[in-house]
Amino acid sequence: MVAFDGSPESQAAVRAAATLFPDRLVLVVSIWEPGLAMAAMSSPDATGLGYPPPTREQIQAVDRVQREHATSVAVAGAQMVNELGGAAEALPVAESLNVADAVIEIADARDAAAVIVGSRGLGAVKSRVLGSTSRRVLHETRRPVLVVRSPE
Repeated sequence: MVAFDGSPESQAAVRAAATLFPDRLVLVVSIWEPGLAMAAMSSPDATGLGYPPPTREQIQAVDRVQREHATSVAVAGAQMVNELGGAAEALPVAESLNVADAVIEIADARDAAAVIVGSRGLGAVKSRVLGSTSRRVLHETRRPVLVVRSPE
């Protein structure tokens, strides 16, 4: 299973999965966050005042665009595996809590042989502030994990 967001690091992870597991189905997972429009629009602006809450239609429109984007990203990752001679399945997933938790849950539910993730190499300080999906997956799953960095 590969966590894929289309970044150079996740593209390197997909290439690694296709190379290391040529005879296995590679599950390419792209995660999107439903309700993101509500969270973004309800934050205070520079004056400390909140924006008016988005309408239901606005929230649905943003969710639809995110879902479509996640689907196209997952399909693109699966196509990369196919072009490298492997077999892949694209899986866009809605997750509202945590990307790392979603990756771990999917790997467990699909009985993945391994989890492959890209790493942006943010460094200790940035990864503590911004979070590190690869670090969290590495420490919290019981499955083998391969963390791939993009070639410079």
